[in-house]
Amino acid sequence: MKFTINNVSYLMAERKQSGTKPAFFLLRLTGKSRQYVSSLYPTGVNNKYRFEYQQNQFILDIGQLTITPLTLV
Repeated sequence: MKFTINNVSYLMAERKQSGTKPAFFLLRLTGKSRQYVSSLYPTGVNNKYRFEYQQNQFILDIGQLTITPLTLV
């Protein structure tokens, strides 16, 4: 599934064989190149996934097409 958030294009892809890794992962698209961002971990909420990028955690909401920092309370 390809989508754009804040003028950045992403691709949510599914692993062919996930093994112990989550089934989905996130790629950033730049021109014709693809950069791996992170595995996508289910949150238990429909269309929302948690991921880590540069030692920070975020929530990807596929339904709203948003990425927000994860704040731990």
